[in-house]
Amino acid sequence: MPQLGSMRVLLLLSMALLSSQCNQTSKTPPTTAAASAAEITLRGHLSRDDQGAVLYACADGKKYRVSDATGQLDSLYELACLPAPIPGESVYAVLTGTLSNDGQAFSAQRADTLTAKNPNNACLGWEFWASGTEPFWSLQISEAEGKLFFKDIGEEQGQAFTWKAPNTDGKSLWTYESGGLKAVIKKGKCSDGMSELEYNYTVELSIADRQLQGCAIRSGEPMPVEK
Repeated sequence: MPQLGSMRVLLLLSMALLSSQCNQTSKTPPTTAAASAAEITLRGHLSRDDQGAVLYACADGKKYRVSDATGQLDSLYELACLPAPIPGESVYAVLTGTLSNDGQAFSAQRADTLTAKNPNNACLGWEFWASGTEPFWSLQISEAEGKLFFKDIGEEQGQAFTWKAPNTDGKSLWTYESGGLKAVIKKGKCSDGMSELEYNYTVELSIADRQLQGCAIRSGEPMPVEK
């Protein structure tokens, strides 16, 4: 009989231990097979090609294929290209979303900013940013993007030209030629005729049969100041 009592005690202790383990297991939160991807924010130049949207990140120039979970990127991109859109041009974008497992693609969950590039937000590098008035036009020259982007604001038309190394003395004269465009940039005081800003470079632009004049900003130098 003492042996029977001991066996009963051991059985009760085993059942209590098993019950305790089951309770601990039931309190452990379930785990998923893979943790949800963390949201990140990318800043860069957004453009479109035959395969869709592409973002070149400001931080390192890395290229990401962009899928649009917002349903708004196409319309926002088109607005940012106005009033003189250029096929395939890039605009400045700040997008929040998630990266694919291989880090090559980006799913945009929110468009924080989508706007035209300008000398203050263009982050992938440019040499000169020129503009003129009456008629209004602009020209961005960027070796990093491999293009010269010309916008005729009055005619609401734009065109991209392949970047080619300029003829230059490296100090006061640069001549860019590509396709039907020729831009001659000279160091010298310049006024746009509509503001009190004083620029440090003049521009003579020939495109097709048109001759245009304007002023330019050189990358890495101070922005124009009022006279």
